[in-house]
Amino acid sequence: MSASRLGPVRAVLDQIGAGTPTLAEIARNTGLDESLVRAAVDHLIRTGRIDSNRLPIGCPPGGCGGCAVASDCGVPSSRPTLVTLSLSR
Repeated sequence: MSASRLGPVRAVLDQIGAGTPTLAEIARNTGLDESLVRAAVDHLIRTGRIDSNRLPIGCPPGGCGGCAVASDCGVPSSRPTLVTLSLSR
């Protein structure tokens, strides 16, 4: 259902509940601008409607050694993260 019939926050919440994996896909599915989707997600996290879990990628804080590219992979010290969003229980 389009965001115009539901309201943007409800439309984003429904997409997260349906398992839509990225903000870009939520934006595409709802017809909302990605910046509005991001704002709705931030609001939903702040109000406890959804949970946000950071999943670190790259080398562990202690340094390289445990993955297939263990020799100086070049991951910066401010390691990137993936974020998963799920409905709060």
